[in-house]
Amino acid sequence: MKKESPSVSTLAKIALVASLYIVLTLILGPLSFKVGLRISEGLNFLALYNKRHIYGITLGVFIVNSFSYGVYDMIVGSLSSFVFLFMGAYIAEKLTPYIKKRCSYQINSMLIQYFVLGIVFSLSMFTIALLVVMLGAGWQAFWSIYLSMVLVEAISLLAGGSLIYIVSFRVDLTR
Repeated sequence: MKKESPSVSTLAKIALVASLYIVLTLILGPLSFKVGLRISEGLNFLALYNKRHIYGITLGVFIVNSFSYGVYDMIVGSLSSFVFLFMGAYIAEKLTPYIKKRCSYQINSMLIQYFVLGIVFSLSMFTIALLVVMLGAGWQAFWSIYLSMVLVEAISLLAGGSLIYIVSFRVDLTR
């Protein structure tokens, strides 16, 4: 069975998401690189609408990390994004019906998925904390690095995700 190549439209959409990630990160450079607060991380929630967006986000992370953190973070950061976006979207999809069934009040399914993906992706920062430790920070610094990264990632996702959620009412992000 022959596997189909992605269409030009699909490739353009992937490139558009990658470009958005890069521009949002670079525009807010000091926050993005010094503090680690990337509003562009809100684009991670696009994975809930269409898995194709994961490729664009991964490409964006790969390119942005080349501007500051070098080859190790280009590889580890983009692979981590790729794996945990697929994993987070999968877990969010599977847990949402379970949570809705047990919730005593009505809650939007997409908000549950945002919450689950946000938790999974924030906790995934252990990969980057491990990278920092392996590059010389020392094992004694792991927990402080990890916990600060989880906090900053959660703030990034909350800020950027709020924007994506609002945009989703006007733009069909599944296409």
